[in-house]
Amino acid sequence: MNCTTKGIDAIKALEWLKEGNLAYISSNSNHKGDISKEKRLHTHHHGQNPYAIIITCSDSRVIPEAIFMQGIGDLFVIRLAGNVLADFGLGSVEYGIEHLGCKLVLVLGHTKCGAVASALEGEHTSYVGSIVMEIKKAIGTTKSPLLATKLNVKNTIAKINNAILTDEMKKDGVKVVGAIYHTQSGEVEFLEEN
Repeated sequence: MNCTTKGIDAIKALEWLKEGNLAYISSNSNHKGDISKEKRLHTHHHGQNPYAIIITCSDSRVIPEAIFMQGIGDLFVIRLAGNVLADFGLGSVEYGIEHLGCKLVLVLGHTKCGAVASALEGEHTSYVGSIVMEIKKAIGTTKSPLLATKLNVKNTIAKINNAILTDEMKKDGVKVVGAIYHTQSGEVEFLEEN
């Protein structure tokens, strides 16, 4: 990506993510993302210009910069177990839209998610319990891990749409999209666009 990605429209941002994922699933190394000293220095001196916000799980197998073959400053990544959002996460999304000019928000769930599995298994206490309860509300009575993951992504999308997305943002071209990262194949399955 070049350094002039600020304000890129959501359709182009989604296209870049899809192209990057196709390159990722057939590669052994990240040859597209710029992680050079020059890029590091440029972003240090001139700030970040991410073209997309990615909300994903804290799972160490889910690495958005690798999955989409991107480099320093290309993605504004928010990572929380189970890709659930509360006030701080919502504030981060709002910051990415309003201050960084991102037009695309991608909520990226993944297969074999421990947080979703915990919600399917039952109750938990302490802080983990608050994550599990949020996911349980999203998934209802389903017992299918994949369907639960998709429902959880859709719940996070709804939360963003209801809490943050204003009519002005929508008119400005901001889009919230969901996807599932398949940990076995590396493929990202994009859900129907909202």
